[in-house]
Amino acid sequence: TQKAPPPPEEFTLQDMEIGIVLANARGKTIYIYNCGDDSFDQLACDHPDSPQAYRLAICGGGKVERCLRDWPYVVAADDAKSPNRTWTVIEIDPHTGRFAKPGQEGALRVWAYRGSPVYTHAGDKFPGDIVGNANGEFGGGRNGFQAFILRDDFFDNAG
Repeated sequence: TQKAPPPPEEFTLQDMEIGIVLANARGKTIYIYNCGDDSFDQLACDHPDSPQAYRLAICGGGKVERCLRDWPYVVAADDAKSPNRTWTVIEIDPHTGRFAKPGQEGALRVWAYRGSPVYTHAGDKFPGDIVGNANGEFGGGRNGFQAFILRDDFFDNAG
């Protein structure tokens, strides 16, 4: 076990009853989308290269506009740079959820964790709110959204 690379500098930490959650600069909780395909081989389906049908079903009942409203991407600043290989800036076509083509009009520069976009939730009104946590099948672990919770096992207690 080793310490994970740090998130982007603009992100904040919010101490909540479920643990320390990662948040954007305004304190809105950051969520990751988890998905395992309901097929015999159980392939992951939470990456922009994967079909987006499962994510669209969970975040917006199949409606792209509802997904964009309720689960907005965490947009990266124009000058944002990836701090490591775990946290990267990617370009997404917001209407398909897939990688955008270079120079594509309407593409969004968004933060990604391990190559998959991260999101906030429209229901979170105050810093540290976790209204969107455990949204989806099996508490968001099978197909859905979970708050990005950090463990404090590796904080330096040497003092």
